[in-house]
Amino acid sequence: MAPRISRRQFFRLNFGRMLVGLRSPQGRPASHPVRPPGALRTEESFLSACDRCGKCAQACPHDVIEIQGPEGGEAEGVPFLQPNLNACRWCPSMDCVRACPTPALQVGESGRISPMAVAALQESSCLNRQGVLCDSCATVCPSPLRAITVSVGREPEIDVQTCVGCGLCVVHCEAATVPLRVMPLHR
Repeated sequence: MAPRISRRQFFRLNFGRMLVGLRSPQGRPASHPVRPPGALRTEESFLSACDRCGKCAQACPHDVIEIQGPEGGEAEGVPFLQPNLNACRWCPSMDCVRACPTPALQVGESGRISPMAVAALQESSCLNRQGVLCDSCATVCPSPLRAITVSVGREPEIDVQTCVGCGLCVVHCEAATVPLRVMPLHR
């Protein structure tokens, strides 16, 4: 379902497209966006708690967090990530979460940060299935999480209970057709 946009957003969006030669504007997430680390569990609760201040994006030391543009309608100004294109580094300091002045992003009671997505593997495209020894996905998985391990049979395995959906495995995969994809938790 397309987001509802206001008349003001419609004109801002179309004027912006004219300025950039009808290219797709920045700030356009996938149909089911990946929210920053520590985001509230449901999209509805996240959207109602987020005050659209952008402090999480400003605090991100790797410029991974983007802000939804006017085409997002009611979600304009809301932060999102595209981990399949630009991986979250899952910083130990979690500056984005700590910068949020609202409960939209938070550290859990146990001190853990909620995952933002989960990685999925299409094994047939994996280099290990093609006879090439590779463990780059397991190597880049943020320590101490190690959600991806390579078994004795050289098959990568993803622990979906531990995976945070950062996308480091996707962007560091050496296969021509990347067998990994990050899927959002919020739908």
